Amino acid sequence: MKARQLLNLIPQETWDRLSLETHVDHKAKKLERQDYFNLLLYSLLNVKENSLRVMERTFNSYLFQQLQPQSGSPNIRHSSIGERLQNINAEFFEKLYQDCLSQYAKQVNERDDKILRFDSTMVSISAKLIDIGFICGGGHDNSRQLKFTMGFSDVPEYASFHHDSAFNSENVALKHAILGCKSTKDKIVLFDRGVQARDTYDELTEKGILFITRVNPNPRCKQETENIILTPIESEDLVIDEDSKKKLINRNEKITRYSYRYIHVVRNTGDQIAFLTNIETISAEQVAAIYKRRWDIEVFFKFLKQELNFSHLLSRNENGIKVILYTTLILSILLTAYKKLNKLSGYKITKIAFALDLEEELIKYLIHLNTENGESKKPFFDTT
Repeated sequence: MKARQLLNLIPQETWDRLSLETHVDHKAKKLERQDYFNLLLYSLLNVKENSLRVMERTFNSYLFQQLQPQSGSPNIRHSSIGERLQNINAEFFEKLYQDCLSQYAKQVNERDDKILRFDSTMVSISAKLIDIGFICGGGHDNSRQLKFTMGFSDVPEYASFHHDSAFNSENVALKHAILGCKSTKDKIVLFDRGVQARDTYDELTEKGILFITRVNPNPRCKQETENIILTPIESEDLVIDEDSKKKLINRNEKITRYSYRYIHVVRNTGDQIAFLTNIETISAEQVAAIYKRRWDIEVFFKFLKQELNFSHLLSRNENGIKVILYTTLILSILLTAYKKLNKLSGYKITKIAFALDLEEELIKYLIHLNTENGESKKPFFDTT
């Protein structure tokens, strides 16, 4: 599938419906939501170090003007772009992101990844530049932290943005994300040792959410069953020597309501690790193999920060940060679809191929315009 086809997946009815629902263009005099979305998307894809001034030059360039659904867009200054970023309704972009998820599912029918990984990534910014966020390290380095927590399968299926210090704890942030995500049904949820609250394990189990996580080896517990592994199971890089059921005990001497499978592993380096799960139907080897795939979300975070400029905040305003978050996730969904449908490997290569494909399509479009002898043009992003 070509890049232009993917960009045109969102029909005009969707734009109109979401605009009415969110009043996104209320009082907008110059920069309407579709122009603004195209500008953000184009900048994220093509500019390594983006800024409001760079976006001003991009918007007013001849090349970008040819992409617009409407002709004759006025010149826009960076101050107008920044003001629109602060005031445009972020809910519109969140709903557009949800719509892209469903469109992606239709395009990539083999979405058989039943694993949903949850983790958080932090973005730091000088405390002088932003009022929201929590001070990290006691504030000694004069910076604030913003936390983005996501649920990731083959695409980001859930995202939340936190600046309240209560969410500095992964016990709070990851629990909030897992319980708030609608995609956990019939999937295996993976999360790391950031969640240590024993009550959270019980709450997930009570709600029917299947999970695999890591715990510290030899936790305080009440043994429920004997170890079913009589002979250690060896593989290339680890040895599994225990698979039993335990009820865990927290620091207040409270015992979990449910029993959990405790799987103890020794790596070939001699390090001990342990997994905890409420899944009964898979082997200990499968538990260890599935948990390895949690690393995929770390790769995704690296892609967002290094390739889509996510570690650099275009806005110091909470609303603007959310707009950038959802636009970045929409672009990541488009790139993932492009990667799968064109059988490419690696995010970086996919981004380059997508940008080159789009450039090629744009050149063809401009050549076509120049041969129309003044006839009315059809917009490059054709949502009709």
